[in-house]
Amino acid sequence: MIDLSRRTVLGGVVAASALATAAHANDTRISTIKPFAKGDVFVGATLLNNPKDDHAGLGRIIQYDADLKEKGVLWVAGTSHLVGGLSFAPDGTMWAFDNLAWLMFTVDRAGKASTPQNKFNRALGRAVFLKNGHVILTEYFKGHQQPATLTTRYKTLPDHPGQVGLGQLYEIDAAQKLVRTYAPEVHGGMSGSMAITHAVLGSDGKTLIYTSETGPRLMRFDLEKAQQLPDLKVLPPTQGGPPAMFLDVARSGNKVVLPLGNKLALIDEVTGADIASFPLPGFGWAVVTPSADGAFAYVGNWFTGDVAKISLAGGAITAQTKIAPKCISGIAQFSA
Repeated sequence: MIDLSRRTVLGGVVAASALATAAHANDTRISTIKPFAKGDVFVGATLLNNPKDDHAGLGRIIQYDADLKEKGVLWVAGTSHLVGGLSFAPDGTMWAFDNLAWLMFTVDRAGKASTPQNKFNRALGRAVFLKNGHVILTEYFKGHQQPATLTTRYKTLPDHPGQVGLGQLYEIDAAQKLVRTYAPEVHGGMSGSMAITHAVLGSDGKTLIYTSETGPRLMRFDLEKAQQLPDLKVLPPTQGGPPAMFLDVARSGNKVVLPLGNKLALIDEVTGADIASFPLPGFGWAVVTPSADGAFAYVGNWFTGDVAKISLAGGAITAQTKIAPKCISGIAQFSA
């Protein structure tokens, strides 16, 4: 969800409007999602159908095989806005978020979704799974800024008037009890309100690599020491054309995989050194997940609704499908 007139991406929202709520209540769509099979690709792609809110609609996750042939659809009851932040826990359960409505939910391997819940009364964006069975939940927003060019309005914290978030990390145990809170640095992105929008755990099991969507910093935080680390990479300003910005972040082995709007980049997870860069058609490539075998990446374009399977050996597009503009907010592959 990129708004390049002000560069606000993948944001949050006020409580569901009466129109969005009615659309959910009256809709008779039937989920056709299949039990998860190894290699299945899942894309968070809400059906936007509220003319009063450009980020509101029927929560939807589309299931594809490894070559992007559609297998089924999950309609997520109880959500009201963009469903994204998809990731898989070690047990094969998918975690997902409607960060605009402050909701999180899971989908089991049979394709059954849990009831979405409001956790910590915050906009959460991603789950990162630690080796000890704990989970890090990232907070999506920080500060007071509201989007300037969207009809969506961000909810504000009841205990911090006017603030849309605190930009923190929340560590929960296997029973989803809060055990620790962290306060890493964030950039804010081009809207000023983005916090830890996208994150991945380094191969050392303790370094969180993350970004504030549409910002130029790829940041790092040591979870064991609760300590900020030097940025992994900072993008230099561009001269003309789209600005340099980080959008999503994923990891394949010791390589960090980054969609940068008009290209896919691979960098070293320790040094930040460039490894490879593959141009992509047009602009708006904003979500990514590497394939389980490390040979490909699946990338989604916010503006066009395209999803492409990219060879990491040479950048060739080996499969492609199209959903709809401005709805793709997460992508993940099942590898269990």
